[in-house]
Amino acid sequence: MIRWYVLQVSTGQETAVREALEGLGVRAAVPREERLIRSGGGWTTKVYTLLPGYVFLALEYSAENYYRVKAIPHVLRFLGPNGLSPSYLTHLEVEWLRLLDNGGELLKPSKVEELPGGGVRIVEGVLRNFPISSIDYDKRTRRAKVEISLCGEPKTLTLSVEGGRERGGWEFLNGVYRKPDKAGG
Repeated sequence: MIRWYVLQVSTGQETAVREALEGLGVRAAVPREERLIRSGGGWTTKVYTLLPGYVFLALEYSAENYYRVKAIPHVLRFLGPNGLSPSYLTHLEVEWLRLLDNGGELLKPSKVEELPGGGVRIVEGVLRNFPISSIDYDKRTRRAKVEISLCGEPKTLTLSVEGGRERGGWEFLNGVYRKPDKAGG
């Protein structure tokens, strides 16, 4: 049975490992985005790997495939409790991976707009698809942090965002991200 697994690789070598896997006929993913970077008083973009040090691959796990993958330069290990019996992604984790991988294309920054009353609505982008209960949005750095799970382990993802106004934790209520009032949180 083909399942999605996670490889730990040398940081900065994710794309090279993905290309080597694809050369072996293995489906692989490295989620990346156009990261907004403030430089010299203005904003520019840079390609940024969302989960540095990790490559995702879909294959039928066997001893043969294990050694084929481990022979690729910069592959450190399969993620799992002991490295010999790797953990695979759950159905929900695979769906998050598909959203983040964006068919191999770079993610664009999600767009948000400020609403009257202090809320922020996600207008477009990958953040609209996440079934998340809270978001940490920082207008100054143009970043949003979300929590996901990979192989049962919680991970914080930082994604670029355009628009909005303030900084702080936002909660999702009735389809809108709102800053909690001081009395309630």
